[in-house]
Amino acid sequence: MRYNIAEPSIFMPTSLIEALAWKERNPHATVYGGGTYLLWNEAGRLLHLPGSILSLQNIKELNRLGRTETRLDVGATVSIQRILRAGPKVLSPLLAEALESICPPSVATMATLGGNLSVRDRCMASFPLMHVLDARCELRSFRGTRWVPVTGLRSADGKLQMGTTELITRIQIPMEEWNFYIYRRIGTFPYGITADSLILVIVGKIDRGMLTEFRFAIGNFSSRIYRNRDLETLLIGARLPLGKSKDLKEFLYAVQEDLKNWNFIPSSMQMERILHILQVTLSNPFQYGS
Repeated sequence: MRYNIAEPSIFMPTSLIEALAWKERNPHATVYGGGTYLLWNEAGRLLHLPGSILSLQNIKELNRLGRTETRLDVGATVSIQRILRAGPKVLSPLLAEALESICPPSVATMATLGGNLSVRDRCMASFPLMHVLDARCELRSFRGTRWVPVTGLRSADGKLQMGTTELITRIQIPMEEWNFYIYRRIGTFPYGITADSLILVIVGKIDRGMLTEFRFAIGNFSSRIYRNRDLETLLIGARLPLGKSKDLKEFLYAVQEDLKNWNFIPSSMQMERILHILQVTLSNPFQYGS
């Protein structure tokens, strides 16, 4: 791979306050965490780097990982590999399984959750998961700090709700216990971003054989994800397993019609796969437990 002749201006601060002050003066500079999306986006042999780059790699404040009784705190530059190395005493089975599927092992040493969530033109592989888990992001700029739930990180039309001088500095993930869960990548290539690539996330809670909470989301690597909270409530209170019940058939039909209205699924085959996974999971969710 060859590099373009014009060398970019790269700023590598060692403190967060330095980074925020520089970003305030250079609002359109490209933020570099692990650099995986930036490098993936350059498909040709000639690497066209942005003219101005803010590297976050030397900022210790962004590389912290910790857990309380109720949540996991992940610094924006903590690598996926480092999160996975925390092991089962820190990670829930769902989170561990999902993070292993976000990117190939060869990339996990560089890829970060902060970078995955802050790609402006796409909802990457972690976005549907963080959406369903009600994670939230700390956004900081030189002028202040605010917390934004991942559910509000993008507008209805898919626009990233971050100012040009803001950085994602931390992600908080609630550590709830889910009785069943699915994180599934669908498509031609296991880690690919192609026209047929989909992410399906399903989580649910069961109490005394009854479905008490249910959430699901679908991502297709566009700037939006699919999630319908009204449909999520249709099965609340239903006795499990649902098998071939009327409730399940009505739910699947409602999902199919809503996805058609959204024009979200690229092909009828992909639609069938999504509906099949939902059907199999809800028919007997006990086989997908923690």
